Amino acid sequence: MINLNKLLPWLSIRSKLLIAFAGLSILPLTLVGIYGIVSNVRTMKEIALENLNHDVQTIKWNTANFLENIESDLRVLNNSSALQQFIGKRESFPERAAESVLPRLQNELLTFAKTKGIYYQLRIVDESGDELLRIECLSATDSGSAYRVAPPGELRHAGESYYFLLIDGLAGDQIAFAPAELISQDNERVPVIGFAMPLIGMRQRHGILIANVFVKNLLQIIEGKRHLELGGKVVLATGDGHYLYHSEKKRDWNRLLASREEDNLQRDYPPQVAVRLLSGNEGTLTEGIDEIISYAPLFSRKIIADRPEPSVGLSVPVVVFESVSRDAIMGSVRSFAWVFAGFLLLFLGSAIGLGLLATQQFTRPIAELWRGAGIIAKGNYRHRLRVETHDEIERLADQFNAMAGSLEGHEKEIQQHRAKLEEMVAQRTHELVEEKTKLQVVLDNVPSAFVLVNKEFRIQTASATFAAVTGLRFEDVRGMDCRAVFCKDGFCQECVCRQAFLRGEIVSHIDRTDDKKGGERFIEHIAIPVKEDGLITSILEIITDVTKRKRFEEQLLRTERLMAVGEMSSIIAHEFRNSLTSVKMIMQLQKESQRLRRSDKKSIAVALDSIGQMEGIVAELLNFARPKPMEFRVERLNTIVNESLALAQPHINRYGIAATKALDAALPPFSMDASHLKEALVNILLNAAQAFESNGQRMNGGVIRIRTKKIRLSKVLRDLSVAGDVESENSTSLAKEIVLGKGTECALIEIRDTGCGIERDHLGRIFDPFFTTKTNGTGLGLPLVKRTVNAHGGIVMVKSKKGRGTTFSIYLPLAS
Repeated sequence: MINLNKLLPWLSIRSKLLIAFAGLSILPLTLVGIYGIVSNVRTMKEIALENLNHDVQTIKWNTANFLENIESDLRVLNNSSALQQFIGKRESFPERAAESVLPRLQNELLTFAKTKGIYYQLRIVDESGDELLRIECLSATDSGSAYRVAPPGELRHAGESYYFLLIDGLAGDQIAFAPAELISQDNERVPVIGFAMPLIGMRQRHGILIANVFVKNLLQIIEGKRHLELGGKVVLATGDGHYLYHSEKKRDWNRLLASREEDNLQRDYPPQVAVRLLSGNEGTLTEGIDEIISYAPLFSRKIIADRPEPSVGLSVPVVVFESVSRDAIMGSVRSFAWVFAGFLLLFLGSAIGLGLLATQQFTRPIAELWRGAGIIAKGNYRHRLRVETHDEIERLADQFNAMAGSLEGHEKEIQQHRAKLEEMVAQRTHELVEEKTKLQVVLDNVPSAFVLVNKEFRIQTASATFAAVTGLRFEDVRGMDCRAVFCKDGFCQECVCRQAFLRGEIVSHIDRTDDKKGGERFIEHIAIPVKEDGLITSILEIITDVTKRKRFEEQLLRTERLMAVGEMSSIIAHEFRNSLTSVKMIMQLQKESQRLRRSDKKSIAVALDSIGQMEGIVAELLNFARPKPMEFRVERLNTIVNESLALAQPHINRYGIAATKALDAALPPFSMDASHLKEALVNILLNAAQAFESNGQRMNGGVIRIRTKKIRLSKVLRDLSVAGDVESENSTSLAKEIVLGKGTECALIEIRDTGCGIERDHLGRIFDPFFTTKTNGTGLGLPLVKRTVNAHGGIVMVKSKKGRGTTFSIYLPLAS
């Protein structure tokens, strides 16, 4: 049901009643009148469309018959004995064909043209474009006049490329046609439809048969009697919109080609209408234009001899349409509409007049009620209404008076409750302030920072720990976007507040960042959605510095791993060494036997070499499980580097690698274990040399560069280490963190190779015991390197890119 109070809230009661009276008076009349107009319009439109479609289809059917007659004529000519004999002569005797057959062919074509009376020209053109024969009408405008044979001097030469393009790709039984405009002997323009058929003999094509038909014969079909007698127009247009014929604009049969006129369908009609008319389809148009149009393509059927499938047809598309103005169809409808509108206005005026008279009887009492209600609404509950209508409005006024008396009594009670309520509010406010103070004290003393973010992800409030954890002052970031504050410098890798808002659940993650001194920090972010009535209104983010916890976890994990590796290494080494010793003794005794053949002794020698390699691996395991204690003496680092390079040089040379060094002479001597450090450097150099062998293929032209330098650290370096013997009684307490502070003086040993590099997934595991990617490696070399460097209080770091090489950097503090 329509609610006028919502649709038109500004209308008064009187206006609404007037609308109701007027609606009841004119609504039935309006519905009947509209139905009559719509029905009349629909009927007139259907009649017009039916007649227009009938006319267009009649034109299309007549033109199709016209083309079939031309098709039949051309087939008759092509199959005539004279033309077939002419083609045969040209195929057998091309030089003498015209002399013997051409007169007979001329007479036959001349007789045919006179009989038909619709052709302007009949022509035969050879393959070079020269006219061999032309029969033409003596008059350019009268198709029924006399015909003549063009003398040899008037025949054209090499000027018929248009017709060769028209028949391109046609077989001998196919015909192509297109509208054209020719120039007669008297320089008059002759509009024609040119038909072309290839003349094909037994072996090849010998020319074209061309028949030019007067266009006026076709237009007489278009101008036939029409069913719709409301004026209108018939139009014949090309596919690009130019008029060939227009019953109102262009009726001169001798001026039919579009290139001669500026009138264009696309100028006279809107673009969407022109596109529909020139689409090549049949249809009708009734919308978007002030005409009703029926349209269809002409010459859409392709002419083929003795075959149903389509072939090449009209080269220039042509469309015909007939239209009639809407004004001509809708004239009677408009007359009826004006009469109907007059009656409608008369009824509307009468309804409004009677409505004004009726509504005046109760709008005045309502106005009095409105005025009195306004006085009572302002607080004057003593005011009373005086309305005497002896109906429902008077009873309503009595209810207003009763309501005013009741409100007057309630006002006194409200004043009493107000005083008591103010006292209760003051007491409750004091209690809330105390609770808020206690909660703030608790939050401020928690080591984590609490940050409240609204739905727009802007920071609203924060606890006192905010500055200590984030390094930012709350006053500087209040109201800012949390991602712009925390994610800018890497303090937060991704915005947990936005994730929590999208998921509707608690989201947390730990980010690694650097402090102001360059040290490593781990920050935990927890985002908790705060909901009211099931909707997220804000996000509570808890920020905690968990650096100490992360380091402790890493220390504990590394200690447990090394303890397990050491224990396993010790057990394997003890068991293997005893067994290998027994096997080795037996093999040596067998080797000394005089009864063995030379081949057997060679096999035993190979086995003893393998046992020797196994003893070396056992020695490495024992060295890792129970390393020799460090013996520190003051040594020169460059001397240790030179000796290490000398020990590894034969292995490096075997790989065909160049080794260069740049040693800092300013490096002072300091305390170190020369033996262990030399062993560590040799391990790195051997690994660098082996890096130039990938998938069994050696890389040529490799370089290993060794550099030493005295430096001062620009940032804090940290590493976790397990020093000493992992089998000692106090092994569980050996986990420690090595920290080289910013500004510490260190000796840097840098070994860089240009080998194959280390896989990114392997880079974090190269110092794990027994991790190796080599087929004959033990995975203990680099862990021993790390243990040695850590025992010196130093840190070893690795950088590598696949295919670009690896760099080992060893930082040894110069002062303990």
